[in-house]
Amino acid sequence: MPDFEPEYFSAHLTNDPAREPVAVGSSIPRTIADAATRLGRDRHEFSVERISPEQFETLSQFLAA
Repeated sequence: MPDFEPEYFSAHLTNDPAREPVAVGSSIPRTIADAATRLGRDRHEFSVERISPEQFETLSQFLAA
């Protein structure tokens, strides 16, 4: 069985020039759903980018509900 490295993602509003993270997670659909729920916006208003495990740890501390 191959060893897979976990992937982490950060969601932000598509029209936000600063690309301020709204939610982070290890699943793209779940991360977008979390961001949409958090801001009360439509899921189509968000973009996702891959982040490092270190970035994930830091951001998840700040974005904890």
